[in-house]
Amino acid sequence: MFKKYDQNQQFLLPLRLESFLPEDHIARILNDIIEAVDTTAIESTYSENGCPAYHPKLMLKILLYGYMINIRSSRDIQKMTSTDTAFMYLTAMQYPDFRTICRFRSTHLDSIKDIFVQVVTVCKEMGMLGAGKVSIDGTKIKANASVRESKNAKGLDKEIAKLREEIDKILDESIEIDEEEDEKYGDSTPYQMPKELVNKTKRLEKIQAAKKKLEEEKLKKINVTDNDAKIMKHKGGSKKPSYNGQVAVDDKEQVIVAADLVDEENDVHQMDPIIQRIHAIVGYKPTIVLADAGYFSYDNVELLTREGIDAYIPDNFFEVEKRGKSKWFRKSIFRYDDENDCYYCPASIVMPFKTIQKRSDKPDLKLYGCKFCSQCVLKNACTKSENRTISRDPREHLLENMRVKLRTETGKKLYQERMYTVESVFGQMKQNRGFREFLLRGKEKVKVEFLMMCIAHNIGKIEGVMKRDGKNLKEILRKWMQGANQIGVNVKNIAISFKNEVLSGLCVKDVDFMCA
Repeated sequence: MFKKYDQNQQFLLPLRLESFLPEDHIARILNDIIEAVDTTAIESTYSENGCPAYHPKLMLKILLYGYMINIRSSRDIQKMTSTDTAFMYLTAMQYPDFRTICRFRSTHLDSIKDIFVQVVTVCKEMGMLGAGKVSIDGTKIKANASVRESKNAKGLDKEIAKLREEIDKILDESIEIDEEEDEKYGDSTPYQMPKELVNKTKRLEKIQAAKKKLEEEKLKKINVTDNDAKIMKHKGGSKKPSYNGQVAVDDKEQVIVAADLVDEENDVHQMDPIIQRIHAIVGYKPTIVLADAGYFSYDNVELLTREGIDAYIPDNFFEVEKRGKSKWFRKSIFRYDDENDCYYCPASIVMPFKTIQKRSDKPDLKLYGCKFCSQCVLKNACTKSENRTISRDPREHLLENMRVKLRTETGKKLYQERMYTVESVFGQMKQNRGFREFLLRGKEKVKVEFLMMCIAHNIGKIEGVMKRDGKNLKEILRKWMQGANQIGVNVKNIAISFKNEVLSGLCVKDVDFMCA
């Protein structure tokens, strides 16, 4: 005996879209969060004239849900709105086309930043942030461009000349064809630019624009496809046109509390901006900062010390020296005597101050040298020069103090935490959600993509906390409404949207009062 199976069966009563999704489905959580956030900044960019547009909340929901389940292509998202019940629920059975989806994602950078802040604030109100310990890291994400399209000035000039030659050749051929057609058809056939000429003309315009930017910004190379992308080294040694995604992750629930995207390969200049973003978003500066060697510099250590932040950041040679993998004696085993302003080598021979080495953009270095290396039994392990020389930056005590902190049991434990706090976030983005390459081009547009992925990550963390702690959506929404003035939630919209469903436990009069 089987259950009745009839694909042509008609429904007796219309179903609610919600009935297609389980109560704890992530799409429901995403839906309620986006209903709660204030999107008036995006809404204000739309005109009241012309055909009504799709609501920005609808567009945000399907884009963010796509990022959460590894569907980012606007064409794929359009397809899912017709075939996937979760997308149908989020769109209320509306079907924006892929151009509309792509156009929405390509704009509204400032508004997406604001929504990121609001979601972080929701996490804060839910108690998902810790006592101020954050891990900072960057990851290289490939641009939507080929490495072969990165060229220097000479390469651009060569291609411009080649394209002009090809365009002239096509034009000559087109003129000959037109003359033949004029004799044959008279004036009845209009002139049309050959397709190959259109493509090459557009290519020439792109290359000329790239060359102009290269000259204005004094760059060594520029990518023709995406002028803002820079060649960056990835894990494994490969070099690709890329952007550098920066995040600060709170240690309690792995919430991204600050994020940015830069076109600079090195992380060292990103410390101050990310600290300021954390302060602006969560209202306080971190108490402890964990970061890898890419962020170490004397300027950064001095900055964090001034801010009263306890930092754990190794220098570039810390791990090398800890493993003992070095051909020559490392500088760290030479003991500095502050009182006598000299060094002692591993053979306990004094290395007195010799001279000053001038530097234009940094403090001058002091040089210390040994005069007895030729007589030392350790010379073959120390230097291949006639005598060993040691340089010292006047701020080198910052590096030495940092190394002492990192070698303590507390320092080892804290730095170990960084690996599973921030690096796992990038693992979730790249491995679980397939975020290894941008779809859009240009720094402003890819920033929108990166921030959307960070918002999707945080919403996923909200889902995890709700399931783990047994919290339900009604309780969370009530809490949001109580703190609406602090977290910037539009109370009226929440109350109206959930008056009959989510807030069923509240008195209707109370809801009406809040909506007034």
